[in-house]
Amino acid sequence: MPPSLDALEASLLNASGNVKLDARFRTLFTLKGLGMAEENRMRVIEIISKGFTDDSALLKHELAYVLGQLQDVRAIPKLESVLSDTEEHAMVRHEAAEALGAISSPTALPVLRKFLEDSDVSVRETCDLAVRKIELDNSDTGRKEAEIKAHQDAHGDARAAAAHAVPPIDPAPAFVQVKAADDAQPEVENVYTLEKVPYFRSILLDEKRSLFDRYRAMFSLRNIVQRGGEAAAVPAIEALAASLKDSSALFRHEICFVFGELCHPACIAAMTKVLDDPSEHEMVRHEAAEALGGVLEESEDGPSAHEQVVATLRRWADDESAPRVVRESCIVALDEIAYNNDPTQFQRIDTVDL
Repeated sequence: MPPSLDALEASLLNASGNVKLDARFRTLFTLKGLGMAEENRMRVIEIISKGFTDDSALLKHELAYVLGQLQDVRAIPKLESVLSDTEEHAMVRHEAAEALGAISSPTALPVLRKFLEDSDVSVRETCDLAVRKIELDNSDTGRKEAEIKAHQDAHGDARAAAAHAVPPIDPAPAFVQVKAADDAQPEVENVYTLEKVPYFRSILLDEKRSLFDRYRAMFSLRNIVQRGGEAAAVPAIEALAASLKDSSALFRHEICFVFGELCHPACIAAMTKVLDDPSEHEMVRHEAAEALGGVLEESEDGPSAHEQVVATLRRWADDESAPRVVRESCIVALDEIAYNNDPTQFQRIDTVDL
């Protein structure tokens, strides 16, 4: 039997004072899974909302992410209060804004527009992305694109279907059509192919384009990795990695998040370089660490790659000079690697000492 919601609440909120961070993360994603069922969702929202009193910015950032992925308007008041708290860590506020975009209710537009001039650039940029996403989602154009996406998903291959069994709500939707060079109708049937990598790469790297369009190109390239076949995967990953020199830390952090979604061994070198750079923004390094934790699930590079990544994560997890969110992300990543390689070493959430 799965653990009770009361037991999960005690674990997430560390009621006993001795539940480790990695166990609390696993609890959070157990709650996310349970929250997908309507009969549990309001209770799950209430439990997660209580966690914002914690002192871990990394955990609170993840709480906001999960609330957005539940796509329930009942989470909006809590997310708006987190975004509006200017004393809160910017990474948490950014994630609250992104979560509001994921829920995509126009009722959140006033508070998002309020912080378009926030003092923190990552909060400003995220609010702009969320506003654009909500406006698109609730427009005729957005509804038409959603229909095209549904058609593409329904007619995709088995590998693509497996990759999107529980699809994340992206901060900007991937492009579903490619503009034709002439006056012909734009392509819509299959835009996630090797041939389209240069097109999406050109948008991704063009800092004169809106951040929203560049995010759309980012997720289009992710879709190419997942749907375009092996020949397309590495060129698309190389295109994504090229944008890790972008001027926006928010943009770089989202590239790292995408690499974590992809779990492709070709991402290891780029993510290790990001994590090993003390001058990089902590938000970017945190995502790189968590991406490394997921990549090893599917790596075929043998024990040397595994040992190298684990050593890198342990080094930064133990480095007291590193930002706390980086250290904690490495701890969570190490837990994911260990869990995926030997799940019997962990107790079930419902048997953890609460």
